[in-house]
Amino acid sequence: MLTVFRQLWRRRRWRHGQPALRRPLAWLASMVLLFVAAMAVLEDMPAADSLWLAVVTLTTVGYGDVFAKTGAGRIATVLLLLVGGVFVVAKVASDWFEWREEVRARKRGGAWRWGMEGHVLVVGTPEGDAVRFYRGLVRQLRGTPGYRDAPVLLLTRAFAARADGLPTILCAEDLVHVEGAPTDEDALRMADAPRAAAVIVLAERTEDAVSDAVSADVVARVLAMAEGTRPVVVAECVDDRNRGRLVAAGAVAAVRPLRAYPEMLARALVAPGAERLLEDLFSSEGNELFRVDLPRPWRGRWSKVATLLVERGLGTAIAYRPPGGEARLNPRGTEEIEADAIYVILREEQEAEVKALAALLAGA
Repeated sequence: MLTVFRQLWRRRRWRHGQPALRRPLAWLASMVLLFVAAMAVLEDMPAADSLWLAVVTLTTVGYGDVFAKTGAGRIATVLLLLVGGVFVVAKVASDWFEWREEVRARKRGGAWRWGMEGHVLVVGTPEGDAVRFYRGLVRQLRGTPGYRDAPVLLLTRAFAARADGLPTILCAEDLVHVEGAPTDEDALRMADAPRAAAVIVLAERTEDAVSDAVSADVVARVLAMAEGTRPVVVAECVDDRNRGRLVAAGAVAAVRPLRAYPEMLARALVAPGAERLLEDLFSSEGNELFRVDLPRPWRGRWSKVATLLVERGLGTAIAYRPPGGEARLNPRGTEEIEADAIYVILREEQEAEVKALAALLAGA
């Protein structure tokens, strides 16, 4: 009962209607007051005692420390139990549980306003396996400093056709969602976009540059409705020529859609610009990552290798592989290493220098 009353009077919780509890509760309160008045007349019972008797009668506890002594008082007590306890309380409980079930259905179906603040809002419906993509993205966010504990809310139409709404596998990742179009301001407000800490705008179609226009519109809408501190906005960009437009609209980073690598979006949130470096490594143009196999293992400090390559203008060493082991990324400069291969970032025109690098390190 205490839970019912607490939820009932916190009106901010009723964003999509409320359980029909006010009328039966008001009726129950009226019956208790009438019972207290009747016991004062019929039993000459103090108000505190009659109120206590009403409570233990309705809850069927029946301590027996206070009870009616006259026939009329006993009849009044039975009537209170029958009318108040059996009918009204049962009606209140039934309405409450029906409403809670409706709430669950709305939450799973994306029709619930969550009242979030400081969350990460992911806007858009990715092509292909949306469940796999969202799961990978949220796991990357969970491992990203600053967003590890932030709630994640999806504004998507990916699950509109599902009878059970949001898949269980995503519920297990503590994801929630709102069903709606990315440019629908009502849906954005329902997803609490004005109070989001970060917003990720996904391209609707990764092969259609028109998606960039939609993304720019979403970025502008989200920033225009922001309350207080504006969110960090990252948007996917299909056509590189539209990056400037997305940034001009307010995005801190425009990321090429790489559905197999949601890490890109997470990196762009915490280190805007880092996504361009990662994209560059994934492309066949610009800088590329090479493995330089050495004719024999090289021993010494990592700083010597890194400095030697930089001084000769032969790329940037980022990792090494010990003999028979796995590559070690970004070792400390003072670390003594034994390497049979060095991983180096080279510009496209430096590809011919890979062999020269191997010879240089062999003679170092």
